[in-house]
Amino acid sequence: MLRAFETFSMASGLKMSPGKSNIYSNGVADSLISRIESEVGIQRGRVPFKYLGVNISPKRLSVAECAGLVDRVVEKIRVVGVRNISYAGRVVIIKSVLMSLHSYWARIFILPKTVLNRIEAICRSFLWHGSGASDGPALVAWEKVCRPRKNGGLGFYVWWIQNKADHLWVRWVHAIYLKRTPWENYTPSCNTSWGWHKICWVKQLLAIEAGACAGTCYNIRDIYSKLVDEGTKVAWNPWVCTRLFFPKHRFIMWLIVQGRLLTQDRLVRMGIIHENCWFLCGMEEESHWHIFFTCVYSYDCARMVARWLGVTFSLYWTIDWWLRLRTRSLIQKQVIGLALASLFYRIWGVRNKARIESFIMYPRKLCNEVREDVLSRIRVCRVCSLCPRGRDWLEGLQSRVCM
Repeated sequence: MLRAFETFSMASGLKMSPGKSNIYSNGVADSLISRIESEVGIQRGRVPFKYLGVNISPKRLSVAECAGLVDRVVEKIRVVGVRNISYAGRVVIIKSVLMSLHSYWARIFILPKTVLNRIEAICRSFLWHGSGASDGPALVAWEKVCRPRKNGGLGFYVWWIQNKADHLWVRWVHAIYLKRTPWENYTPSCNTSWGWHKICWVKQLLAIEAGACAGTCYNIRDIYSKLVDEGTKVAWNPWVCTRLFFPKHRFIMWLIVQGRLLTQDRLVRMGIIHENCWFLCGMEEESHWHIFFTCVYSYDCARMVARWLGVTFSLYWTIDWWLRLRTRSLIQKQVIGLALASLFYRIWGVRNKARIESFIMYPRKLCNEVREDVLSRIRVCRVCSLCPRGRDWLEGLQSRVCM
């Protein structure tokens, strides 16, 4: 073994640093390992050890060994949690930072359920409360949040699988385990690792769900969709989740269509407050329907925005009424939806300011802010229309004011 080690080092031209290297063995006598240590000057390492930030171990990782992953997620939240970040900003952080840490570990190890539940609790707390240690109620159940966008969620968990024939791990699996045995017919032996047994168990579960027999191919994406309860498709997804909207407007609209904003009627039912009064008009109790549709203040704002857009306003207007303007072109419908999202976001902001500071903005000023939101988004996204009618309509929006 020593002669083979020296031959490999000379052939590869590697210069190993004894202080940065360790020897790991399995099924080798301690006397032989001690001899190797004295000959090559490299100490024996113990498992688990860290490599690229993760614990490497031939056995199943314990909850204590995964503490580094949980600590890194908490540390990321601690760094960004001191800032005033909107709901939409937290969604981006969870998807791009927190879930990437979890995915990096999950592609290497089978993580304990306790660790997965802990990470979910931290992400859920950060989304709704801005910190990773809050136990307050959530506006939307986490199961619904994790659904794909087409099913009314935010798409936190997305199925991803990479199948490359030249992948190093795939080659190793075929050389050590499969040995020319077809994958669908393979059964692990009793002396294989716990992790490999779990992978084969999942393969068998997918085959059962697919109703596939030996030699029959099945689509993993379809089986995953069958195993995961994604719910039914929602009709409002195409316009609530459009990229043309401001992210913060899109998130508020996502809550509005589900009736999940913390309006006073919901707070009374929760027992948090005992009196329900609407600050803007004082005519009815506060609810989602009254705030955005039947309130005199909201009606005036919607009428001004509709006049600016060149839309004949209706007394009995709803979200569907705005979005079912069949005579409009696609560009006009998208811009009208953008104006509607900005209008609702601004009305909700006026409601919060009226409750906290007892200050109510004039409807005309609110509508001008909606106008600025729409025009700025059109310029940033470079929205244009190929038809002369749509182009003239966009140019008219820039010359008109809300009144």
